[in-house]
Amino acid sequence: MLHEQGDPKAVESYAEAINDGDNVAEAYCNLGIINKDIGDIGKALDNFSLSLKHEPRHVEAHYNLGNLYYDAGEFTLARLHYEAAALIAPGFSLVYFNLALVHFKLNDLTASLAALEIYRQLRQPDEEETEAINQLLKAMQDPRQPGR
Repeated sequence: MLHEQGDPKAVESYAEAINDGDNVAEAYCNLGIINKDIGDIGKALDNFSLSLKHEPRHVEAHYNLGNLYYDAGEFTLARLHYEAAALIAPGFSLVYFNLALVHFKLNDLTASLAALEIYRQLRQPDEEETEAINQLLKAMQDPRQPGR
């Protein structure tokens, strides 16, 4: 609750949970989110990695690592973590949109379209999401794209 309210004491609470051995993977993951939000990418990377050390199938840690790597332009690593998240939680719709983006960046249009289709099947996109999908599809059709 402290984290959701933006209370700086959330960091202390997560550190205490880690020291007490209480939901360690979740606490590290949430610390990673906080560190990412304040721009400390190195600490965020460390936190997400520690989360996975404690729980290798922690879907949010994989997803957030994928986001970090995507933002850093490390698309192969982003794909790895998004695919892991999709395997662990096949109903996690947002991971498929991000997979579509990363496959597009890696010039795998077939995989990108397949991921978008899964996303659409799992989630009824709202107007904003539909616009994002349409922009991605338009970019895929651009003949100036590498590999086209």
